[in-house]
Amino acid sequence: MNTDLELYRVFCEVVKYKNISKTAESMYISQSAITQSIQKLENLLGGKVFHRNKNGVELTEEGKHLYEYIKDSVEKINNAENIFSKYNNLEKGKVRIAGSSFLLSSLIFDPILSFIKKYPQIDILMNNGSTENLMNKLVNGELDIVALNLPFKSKKYSNIQIIPLRKTRFCFFASNKYLEKHPVSNISDLEGKKLILPKRLSSRQKILEYFCQKENIELETNYEISSSSIMKKLVLNDIGIGFINLENLEDIKDKITIIKTIEFEDIKEGIAILNKNLLNKATIELVKEIENKYKQN
Repeated sequence: MNTDLELYRVFCEVVKYKNISKTAESMYISQSAITQSIQKLENLLGGKVFHRNKNGVELTEEGKHLYEYIKDSVEKINNAENIFSKYNNLEKGKVRIAGSSFLLSSLIFDPILSFIKKYPQIDILMNNGSTENLMNKLVNGELDIVALNLPFKSKKYSNIQIIPLRKTRFCFFASNKYLEKHPVSNISDLEGKKLILPKRLSSRQKILEYFCQKENIELETNYEISSSSIMKKLVLNDIGIGFINLENLEDIKDKITIIKTIEFEDIKEGIAILNKNLLNKATIELVKEIENKYKQN
């Protein structure tokens, strides 16, 4: 790929986000790589294209003129490459995947690993974030696959295909020492206990809320945690009772007691993609790899 063209691509992305760190996150490269690209472009052109401000960066007058000249050309080249990549073989390409750390490692890691071994020349870019944010990036063409909890209200997103893969299994769990002091024999006993629960508005919290409505119980959060690893550490230190994906307990299953396992027919884990006629060939092959794993189970 022409190096100068890549510099212009980076430049256009920085214009879009007005922030080096957000651009780096969008392009799945380091902030220093973005900064170096801008410096190379400025050296190539012999002038400054951005000013730094307290919120990020803004275009200089020269930068504004440059952007007006090149933005349409860069967009057309990007579109042309995307169209071409749908029909090429798998000698090169990339797949951009995102989801929660748990879903990336538990739900789709094995098929991704299998795909990497088959096609080592394909670049795999993985990141995480909130489902709403990731779905917006998928629609905007910034991602190829999003791993997510279902159901997800996708009506407001056009050209999206949802592929359910497996049932979601959650559980309440605690350390043996905690349960010796605070025994729990049924779900109603959870009321009044120290609870370490998912962050508000997260997909896990919504599943917990759904469960509480069905069981007609009210649970008060003592510790609100977004990180599964921190939740597990708190539980192992006898702080209280956690709520987590069952598959996330494999590494500590000998040190805890599972109080209650929860499984709903209508709550699943899966992936979201653009309609398949809009995907590049590498993404299509990886989606097949993911689907095949769960067809065999």
